[in-house]
Amino acid sequence: MVGLRIVLVSPNDSLLWAFATVRAILPTGPGFADDEIFHPFGPAFATYSGLDANRVVVAATVDGQQRTIDCDTLVIATGSSCKEGMPFKHLAGTPSTKAEFHHLRDKITAARTIVVAGAGLTGVEVAGELGQAYGLVGTKEITLIADDELPLDREARPDVRQIAASELAKLNVKIIPNTRVVRPLHPHLRHNPNTAFFPPSLLSPSLRVTVSLATLQIPPPNIFALGDASAAQSANGKHADAQVRYLASALQEYLNGRAMPAYKPDDRYIFSVTMGPYRGTGQVGGRRLWGWVIRTAAGRHLGTDCAGHVARGRRTMTQTKW
Repeated sequence: MVGLRIVLVSPNDSLLWAFATVRAILPTGPGFADDEIFHPFGPAFATYSGLDANRVVVAATVDGQQRTIDCDTLVIATGSSCKEGMPFKHLAGTPSTKAEFHHLRDKITAARTIVVAGAGLTGVEVAGELGQAYGLVGTKEITLIADDELPLDREARPDVRQIAASELAKLNVKIIPNTRVVRPLHPHLRHNPNTAFFPPSLLSPSLRVTVSLATLQIPPPNIFALGDASAAQSANGKHADAQVRYLASALQEYLNGRAMPAYKPDDRYIFSVTMGPYRGTGQVGGRRLWGWVIRTAAGRHLGTDCAGHVARGRRTMTQTKW
């Protein structure tokens, strides 16, 4: 759109491909190098440098220096952070996130026993990666602590949860069921929305931005919110991808003064979980996904083969032609 200037306000200079961080923590074996999970934003924005700009979009505070930017339209896509400084999401910035990856790899190298607290999707994937790299060959003892009888959420089919438990057992991962970790160890691997800067009156009880599900807007109508920071849907990559695809198109109508189409959410219970490069399971609605589907679609690369294209604005997770 001619005459439009896009300003990205972020403490990070690179996209962190969060879907692969569970394997990127590995210091050896099939782990990913930094340049496979961190992708700079610069090349993407250089593509648009020829646009005539007469509008500015966002406001932010960086490094204690307040900078006010007049905005016509604001999109809140600040995501979420992991508790206890775990680098499965961005930390204070890209350098500190990379440093924590290196620190965590060193700790894994030195460890002889590793306990993963929490058996949700992230916990199961971390335990699976550690099991594949170390449990299978017997060099480290890997334990997964689950607060229920089986790993994964209760919303998942019982047979899917049992498959996850069986696959982890094949990797010599010991599961301790019906148990919660208390201090001094870290709590479960859960996320916090990055919305502390937002007016509390506009936040939901879960501290996510309250929006209209029809258009992902909040009052005033020139503010939108999507992804983990938005209360539109549960926080996961599937919903964030759908919201990005919707808003990228709908914003063109909005900026041209036309009525926006309605967002049509797909709230089916959908997930896939990998346990190393060769094992996985999942669910679409009430149907179980075959393990070979997960291995073929995600197990080998965990999306790192398309992450650079996402960072450059050439595609989304699911839409290849952008």
